[in-house]
Amino acid sequence: MSTDKAAAELPRLSLAEAVAKRIEARIAEEALPTGHRLGTRDSLRREFDVAAATFNETVRLLAARGTVSVRPGVKGGIFVASPPPLVRLGRKMLELSGDSVSVSDCLVMRDALEPLLAQEAMRHRTDADVADLRRLAEEMAAARESADIVGYLAANWALHRRIAEITPNKVLQHTYVSLLEFVENRLRGVTPDEPGEEGPVAGDVDGPAVHRELVEAIAGDDPQRLSAAVAAHASLTASRRGGA
Repeated sequence: MSTDKAAAELPRLSLAEAVAKRIEARIAEEALPTGHRLGTRDSLRREFDVAAATFNETVRLLAARGTVSVRPGVKGGIFVASPPPLVRLGRKMLELSGDSVSVSDCLVMRDALEPLLAQEAMRHRTDADVADLRRLAEEMAAARESADIVGYLAANWALHRRIAEITPNKVLQHTYVSLLEFVENRLRGVTPDEPGEEGPVAGDVDGPAVHRELVEAIAGDDPQRLSAAVAAHASLTASRRGGA
């Protein structure tokens, strides 16, 4: 596949996340072993035809998930890593469950974890964290305004993953992200005309406002405002599941 064609297939929003997903897919499809050299930072950046800052963010995302490791030096580069035990555990739980796990079940569990995750985010967020969350919330709003369903979902998932990255509680973080990744994988093939178990995203009029408020509540210091924002988000996802 040519570089131009590959770049054209990447979602416009959250490009770093999209490149990370392509690299993860390559590792899975080719069953690349731990220690396999994917290439240098520059060669991979050129392959995916993205800016250095974008690819640096991609590497940060993959390294945070335990997917790759970066080694310096002449023989260095980016290598397939062995995911940490907590990551492997989260993935194994979903793998063992197979088709018995539904998107709705994962969303129920995700919603149950979100109050704790939001509290952790408020407690530990930095100015840089807040800036990232606001940017992703605006990307969601822009995608919704332009009826870009793929971009909307990409920004939505990226926002929730970024919130999860704030907590130092790795058990909470990896459990939540494992659930989120399962939902992503199950819904990625759903088209705008084929509502999935989460409901028709095209009708998600309140989504951008709800997520903006969640971000601003995390950025603030008012626990009551945060609780209200989390409750509004839970109501949003529940309504898209038909109240499930």
